[in-house]
Amino acid sequence: MPGKYKITAGVVIATAVEPDGYFEVYDALEFEDESSWYSHDVSAEGSVTFMVEADSEDEATEKARYVLDTISFHSNDIEWEVEDTTIENVEEIEPPMDMARAKELILAFIRRMDNIGLQEFDTETRAAFEFVVDELLNP
Repeated sequence: MPGKYKITAGVVIATAVEPDGYFEVYDALEFEDESSWYSHDVSAEGSVTFMVEADSEDEATEKARYVLDTISFHSNDIEWEVEDTTIENVEEIEPPMDMARAKELILAFIRRMDNIGLQEFDTETRAAFEFVVDELLNP
């Protein structure tokens, strides 16, 4: 079972802005709009955080790279293009499940059963559970 990894990445988006409009003038005897506008390149830097499931940090990094290679940014008014992305951090949130980890978690749960207050869960039953788990889940 894959683990969960939190990815933090930097993203640079870019667009070209060119004014499209006209002047409104009041109180002028003569006003002739001869304006001419040129586009201007604009970029903005930000960051994103997302989760991936993977069996290792290397696989998580590969999956994160794929996500960032296919990411797009949408705005209501302006079309932006993702210009650059960088993976800043890959953090393991939940390790991948393997037999050793499963055994450790199940045995810890069995030990906590004493604290739950179940009268039926006596010492002998607890020992039987631990024995079965130990026998079946030896890596």
